[in-house]
Amino acid sequence: MKELTEDTIKQIFGNTTFFKGQDYYKNGHVRGTVKLEDTLFAQVMGSSHEPYEVRALIKDSEISTKCTCPVGNMCKHGTALLLKWVFEPSSFIDADRFLESLDGISKDEIINMIGRAIKQHPSLVIEFTREEREKPRINIDAISKKIAWITSGELDYYHIDDAIDKLDEIKNIADRLKEEKSFKDAADIYFVLVEGCVDAFDEGADDSNGSMGDFAISCIKDFNECVEQINDPAYKNTLLGKIMNLARIEDYGLEASDMLLFLINDENIKRVEEYFLEKLEETRKIASDSSYRYHKEKSLGILNGLYEKLGKPDERLRLAMYALVDKEDYYRLAKILFEKKRFEEAFDAAKKGLLMPGESHYLNDLYFDIARALIGLRPEIIDFNISLNVALDLMSGCFDEEKYIAAKEVFEAIGNSGAFRSAFYKTIKNRSSAVLAMLKDGELQAAIDTVRTEPNISQGTTIAVSRAALDKGMKQESAMLMRTALERGRINDLLKVGELLKVMIDVSEVPVLQSLCDRILKNKDRGTALLLMPYLLKKSPELSALLAKNFMKDIPVEMVIKVALSVAQKSPDEGALLCRLRINQDILQSHVHYDKAVSLLSAVREIYAGNEPEWQEFIRKFAAENKSKKKLLEMVRKEFKVVL
Repeated sequence: MKELTEDTIKQIFGNTTFFKGQDYYKNGHVRGTVKLEDTLFAQVMGSSHEPYEVRALIKDSEISTKCTCPVGNMCKHGTALLLKWVFEPSSFIDADRFLESLDGISKDEIINMIGRAIKQHPSLVIEFTREEREKPRINIDAISKKIAWITSGELDYYHIDDAIDKLDEIKNIADRLKEEKSFKDAADIYFVLVEGCVDAFDEGADDSNGSMGDFAISCIKDFNECVEQINDPAYKNTLLGKIMNLARIEDYGLEASDMLLFLINDENIKRVEEYFLEKLEETRKIASDSSYRYHKEKSLGILNGLYEKLGKPDERLRLAMYALVDKEDYYRLAKILFEKKRFEEAFDAAKKGLLMPGESHYLNDLYFDIARALIGLRPEIIDFNISLNVALDLMSGCFDEEKYIAAKEVFEAIGNSGAFRSAFYKTIKNRSSAVLAMLKDGELQAAIDTVRTEPNISQGTTIAVSRAALDKGMKQESAMLMRTALERGRINDLLKVGELLKVMIDVSEVPVLQSLCDRILKNKDRGTALLLMPYLLKKSPELSALLAKNFMKDIPVEMVIKVALSVAQKSPDEGALLCRLRINQDILQSHVHYDKAVSLLSAVREIYAGNEPEWQEFIRKFAAENKSKKKLLEMVRKEFKVVL
């Protein structure tokens, strides 16, 4: 075995770990030392009640240690073992010599030796009879306690990155065990890490950036990969109980129930079903209706997924019939019947569900999926009024083009397309949906008339109709719709309305634009004013200036300059005044805005180009009014080479 020194150990482990290990060695914590080939073995007393099992490999090109403590590799306990070897090599039992001595002993003598050892230490029989069973290499209780401290005891709920870094150190131990094919030990660590993350969420951890959720999901993925490699029914059975409980209580989108998918089989599925239904019944007795419905949906969803994994459609159907009391229950039943191509039964379940309390947009979607499947089989059982009500409810929130087309397909098949469209236009509560349906059906004029006469059409819908009108060459109608949209409130900049605004300005008379600007000012609509201002510059710079004066503090300096220069083409003094208004606001706020003031003064200089007396009068008056602002005046002198 390679010769080892104290300095070598310090160099390998670093000062912090070395001195901690030195304390353990000097205090007599290293016991039961054994040497076998290139490896040293010992038990080291640490912070846990049970000693840690430590081993150290010493080869010519490698010195490494492994330990059952939470750190795992290259820890202070390994340091203590190596120091024991450096200073007390004679205290190590030489297992190589012992094994050599067995060559001269008979079989009966060896059996007697083993028998005496078992009498002294009965647990040894487990080691002798163990068949392809992983021997634990970790102290999972110690690791669990460390995780609990990280995720609750010392957790800063609003800054959890430090906690995740510490949890990641523990995950690294599991990752190494996984690579070494110690799948049970790795799975145990991954599981307690997921439990720790759930505990942190229960304690109120702020995971707004999703980092702890991502960490937990990665642990679940690694756990599942380990479980796939384990062929020990007893071990998996032990895990199953823990995971059922975790999957039931976890409500943070971590999908802990996915861990069940890799443990479930034909033998234990009934146990899992009984557990979830029993817990669900307990919840029903003590929880509110809404809480019970939530847990019911969650539990049945988990069980449905497990039966689907096992390929048991009849069991899924049986489960779907459990306690049918609301729309969501009937949705589950109809969906499974639909998947089994039992379309009439699925349609009957969907229609029953529509009469139940609660909400389920999924049921509305499924209704039309089933109806479309019945078109070629039994179209006569599709009722117009029921289908109309489903369509109206389906698009009461927002218009969905694909769903509208799917609904129309059903009504066309039963010969009621015209009646459906007419009823939809007139009765849909969301009037924007009515207008968008008209556009989809090519009823442009009807859409224009509806926007003009009904005030509750959304901005996006109004602009969509304006764009459709422009595409048809209807510029006046498009302009009218854009003015309507602007008068009703701010337009979202993301709607890309530049071309529509240009056409509106081009075809609208100035008095009409004046009326629009007056409405914007009355509504104090800053956003619409900023959007419209650059488009007004060419046709009516005076209106741009009107908006600028009223929203001066909200306008970028560059836009103020553009408006001022445009206005100045007819009235230089008006353009200069506009600049002066903004300068006054900026310099009164702070000296940090002096650069903006200089830019605006440069615009005034350009406005009075060719009229030096006017410029000189303006700048001297400006300097006189601001004589206390020494820094500003110095900047003006330097920029314009003027004597003030």
